[in-house]
Amino acid sequence: MRRAPSALVSIGGFGVAVATLSVATTATIVLVAPPPPAARMSAAEAIGALRRPTPTLSRELSGEPRAGARAPALEALVADQLHRPPTTVRVTWLDTVGSRQERERARSDPSGGAGQGVPMIFRARGKGLFERLDASRESAAYRAMLLDVPHAPFTLSVRRPDGRWWSVAPPRPWLTVWQRNVLASLVVTLLLLAPLAWLFARRLTDPFRALAGALVDRAEAIPQGGPRELREAAAAIAAMRDRLAAEAGERARMLTAIAHDLRTPLTGLRLRIEAVHESQRARMIADVERMQAMIDEVLGFARAAARPPELLDVRPMLADIVAGMPARDGALRLRDGAAARISAPAPAFRRAVENLLRNALDYAGGGTVSVEPSAAIVRISVEDAGPGIAAADRDRLLRPFERGETSRSRSTGGAGLGLSIVRDFAIGQRGSFTLADAPGGGTRAILELPAA
Repeated sequence: MRRAPSALVSIGGFGVAVATLSVATTATIVLVAPPPPAARMSAAEAIGALRRPTPTLSRELSGEPRAGARAPALEALVADQLHRPPTTVRVTWLDTVGSRQERERARSDPSGGAGQGVPMIFRARGKGLFERLDASRESAAYRAMLLDVPHAPFTLSVRRPDGRWWSVAPPRPWLTVWQRNVLASLVVTLLLLAPLAWLFARRLTDPFRALAGALVDRAEAIPQGGPRELREAAAAIAAMRDRLAAEAGERARMLTAIAHDLRTPLTGLRLRIEAVHESQRARMIADVERMQAMIDEVLGFARAAARPPELLDVRPMLADIVAGMPARDGALRLRDGAAARISAPAPAFRRAVENLLRNALDYAGGGTVSVEPSAAIVRISVEDAGPGIAAADRDRLLRPFERGETSRSRSTGGAGLGLSIVRDFAIGQRGSFTLADAPGGGTRAILELPAA
């Protein structure tokens, strides 16, 4: 039999696949996308933007010029063109590209204007012939052409008479072309990976959901699929559930046997009581009958819990239970309502409802039964107009052998198992049982069971 892969291998393999696909997608988009055009600007454009800002160059007024690596040659060129003192003009590179190009030009031509970081300019002299302009002899033409030479982005700052500076520079976009390409690659990667991640997560968690459903529904078999760790856990849970079921069955059989065996000495004790003096006989017989009732209740609960569940029509069954209760006419009433169906052992359901109705009769003289079905649950309520139950005592009274102060008399006092039997029945059917105040006073017992 092929061994199932572990969860570590599955998750680790998926993580590697996701990382590989992400890197491959991003790299493909970056390589295929055209490179962003290099930003260039000339001194003539910057001088023009001083007078009127353009879409490619913005102008702002500040107290100080922009700091950065300076371009002395461009400063001298702009100052001469604007007829201003060199100290009132400041040109700074926006990044290291411009300053690096300036140094490379200085190394390439250590003489003349180029030595100041000014590029060499050639002029056409005929077909295929060019001559270099001499800055010392043709300075006007040289400067005019030099103003139109493109450079790396820079900031041109010119001081005003009031001491403030006009600064012209290319606008800085929130996202550059390169950043937009990277973000686009990330978005495409996310769109590709999201469905794959969802499918993988769904496939990985399906066995866990199946296991949770099997644990809720005791009749469903424990699934043995999924990663190796989950299969091992499912096998251990199945073994534990079988062991607990066997232990619970054994306890029920032992309780049934003990209760059954107690009947024989109780019968003998009842016969011997007949020889006791009349003044004590009635009380002793009453005690024996109470013990017999307790034993019958335990036996009935154990036998009912062992029955398999079946599909029950709640309303007809409640009408039959109400009709069979020993009560005077009108003491118990079933309200009209919609039909409802549940899946539960019929004897256990009958005993739980009988316990609720018996409490309503014993402590309030009667009550009203209502059924409220919905898509998920069926709510069965028994309301009475009795003295009610204090909120502090409600949880305590749901435990076995617990009784309220009003149930201490011989006429109403039982073994304290009635409400605990109802609660255990509700828990066994994946439902709930609570006690609350009735709208008109008294107690409202609410039994909620899953709808079939």
